[in-house]
Amino acid sequence: MLRAASRQEVGLYEGLLALYHELRAALADAERSVDPTWLAAQQERVDETIRALRALSARLAPHRLTAAEVPPEIHALWRRAATIAAEAAQLNSELAARVRARQSAILARLVRLDVGRQGLVAYRPVPSAHAAAGTQA
Repeated sequence: MLRAASRQEVGLYEGLLALYHELRAALADAERSVDPTWLAAQQERVDETIRALRALSARLAPHRLTAAEVPPEIHALWRRAATIAAEAAQLNSELAARVRARQSAILARLVRLDVGRQGLVAYRPVPSAHAAAGTQA
């Protein structure tokens, strides 16, 4: 049970890291649009993986927190999982920064569009009294 659960943990962390790499590639160019449906599906996969990791962590915790002997292979798996988890955490941080940068770029574009819209409204001709009288005759 312990060996299988520890291998599963490594596999889940590897899967999480792969998902983060896919997201990083998709978000690399701030000017390139990303399909929101694909992004939502990726986020759901990330969330599922994290839920599975939490459940597995709860099952492994009693073995990790005791002074009981575990085989070296299990310790190696736990070290591998910890290494991948640290890499995933770093990549997650990078992704969060990219998302914030994209949000800022979108906000800046929206502000420019709003300023342009306000400028167009300001230059719209105001109907004069003479022109209004001519249309009623």
